[in-house]
Amino acid sequence: MDNITVMDFLTKEDHTKKLVRERLLAPIVYLIIVLIIGIPGNTFVLIIYRNYNNNVYRKIIWTVGALDLVFCMIGTPFNLGRMFNYYNFKSLRACQVIAGMLDAGIITTAHLLMLLSVHRFRQVCLPLGRQLTLTTVSYFIAGCFAIGVILGIPQIAVFQPLATTDLGNNVTGYSCSVGWKDSPQSWKNYNTFLTSIFLLYAFILLVLYILIGRTIQIQNKKRKKGLHGKQLQSAKSTNDSHKMTKIAFTVSTVFAFSYLPLFVNEWATKGLNEKEMDLFTFSLLKIVQRAYLINHVVNPFIYATFDRRFRQQVKSLIVCRKMHKEKVSDTDSSATKPSTSATSV
Repeated sequence: MDNITVMDFLTKEDHTKKLVRERLLAPIVYLIIVLIIGIPGNTFVLIIYRNYNNNVYRKIIWTVGALDLVFCMIGTPFNLGRMFNYYNFKSLRACQVIAGMLDAGIITTAHLLMLLSVHRFRQVCLPLGRQLTLTTVSYFIAGCFAIGVILGIPQIAVFQPLATTDLGNNVTGYSCSVGWKDSPQSWKNYNTFLTSIFLLYAFILLVLYILIGRTIQIQNKKRKKGLHGKQLQSAKSTNDSHKMTKIAFTVSTVFAFSYLPLFVNEWATKGLNEKEMDLFTFSLLKIVQRAYLINHVVNPFIYATFDRRFRQQVKSLIVCRKMHKEKVSDTDSSATKPSTSATSV
């Protein structure tokens, strides 16, 4: 009887694991796609904008690209680890450290985008005012990282808990959860604080870009009334300025929308029971909870959409890489080709 009970228990446990694997297939495929696209895309950004000391805009964009690459190389594999060890994630320290690093990266990215938006606001709306320089922007970037690290420490210290789930048959599942259910009040307060910062910054970005858009609209009307002489000479400079504004606006908008599900996750999923969800709903929930990773993948596509020179340099890098491979292949073929100079006796 005892043997039958043990066998029944093992069979039910294996069945539970199989169901979990089936329900997590779509989120795993999503994360793999993010990994495959994100690493080469952000590498292109770092290479193309490597001469970031030329201007303030490039310096901020390069720094954002570096953070995006780190997210793709650390954050995405970590989320894959969560998926592959769903209900079997027992390392609290790993959960705390990696989650803390990701939180620090999220907060740093938010402040870098605020910095970029304020820079565009001052250049467009206050062109005669004091502007950021390459020296001052370095201090601001360092400040963004410092704020990110300081606000990410609570995750590493004590707040991030392991979520527990009753799988039945006296089996308890452990996961490094992005939800707040059954979490200490201190951790809920911490996440509420981060959510408040996110909403505040989203509102500030909205106001900044409304003012920027209104100013650009007024400038365009004036330009159409008298496009002569010096205005013709400054047309290229104006186009470049508008291009940078479009990129900054789009990057900031994508950031806000991709991170929104993460911050409203607690309220959106309140009352939902994962075990009672069907396959589609469960898979969709896990993908939406990790929608923030899109922010760290899509930026190269935004640059390519608005910046013709970026597109050209990407094409050049791909062509050069292809030519290099062909050259190496030809060299290897020549080295291994048998000599035909020997004469027959």
